[in-house]
Amino acid sequence: MNVTSPLTGSSNVIREREVPTDFIIKEYQKQLGVDVRRFFAGLDKVVLYRCEDSGYRFYHPFTVTGDSAFYETLQQHPWYYMDEKWEHRKALESIANGQTVLEVGCAQGEFLTGLRNKGIDGTGLELNGHAASVGRKKGLNIAEESVQDHAQKNKEWYDVVCSFQVAEHIAAIGDFIRASLDALKPGGKFIISVPNNDSFVFTTRPDDLLNMPPHHVGLWNVNSLIKLQHFFPVRIEELYMEPLQSYHTAFARSVLETNFLNKLQKKHLAWLPFVRTIGKRMIFMNIHAIREHITGHTIMAIYAKH
Repeated sequence: MNVTSPLTGSSNVIREREVPTDFIIKEYQKQLGVDVRRFFAGLDKVVLYRCEDSGYRFYHPFTVTGDSAFYETLQQHPWYYMDEKWEHRKALESIANGQTVLEVGCAQGEFLTGLRNKGIDGTGLELNGHAASVGRKKGLNIAEESVQDHAQKNKEWYDVVCSFQVAEHIAAIGDFIRASLDALKPGGKFIISVPNNDSFVFTTRPDDLLNMPPHHVGLWNVNSLIKLQHFFPVRIEELYMEPLQSYHTAFARSVLETNFLNKLQKKHLAWLPFVRTIGKRMIFMNIHAIREHITGHTIMAIYAKH
């Protein structure tokens, strides 16, 4: 089978690992109470590839992406759509009054609300019908259409096109980026934020369920964002690394504690209660003290269109 990168179209890809679909199906049911069997019909595994030209990593086959019903199920968890994100605040700093903004994958309109509060005209696209409906009830301008369809009717219309935590969900990522840029004026800003797969959030949890299909189908890092310049008509202007946020502190602490206890077990010291107690207390104190110096979940890049 000739597998090509959905970002570059190149066949210069290497096979990194296989993940049994039985594992994904069982864990989604166990951890989240979500039935994902329909996405893997006839498949006994999904394969993670890396594009050697761009560093972008992607799951194959490309048919294992979540649908609207899948995301409507996930949004029942209160943590899924956050009212405010670090990258929202950073992006708002770079958008001026009077500019027209398109947000692709706007969810319930949290960022659009921030734009409106600054007096900035924002339009959102969202394929999750329930989330779009919630946003429209806030008085926000949200359409349930793809960026490809929207760009055909609004060519080079916007000063800023942005997407936050969206690109990792898109199988046909090259088409997604091209359409986003089609809707952007020459010289306009293209803003994208994605999970940073080089951060400890993911490097310490290679089997993180939500970092697999049908949720995430593409895996990004700093290198792959920088290399977008080689394949699309953009020039990178800013690159921001999220410091560990307060809402990820508990997760970070649990990861460090698990690693600490695993080391104790290897050294046959796990039975000593005072060692465990002191170690966990030190982790708790240190992670709060140095939180702003720990690389967090997200990276955000701002590009200018040629």
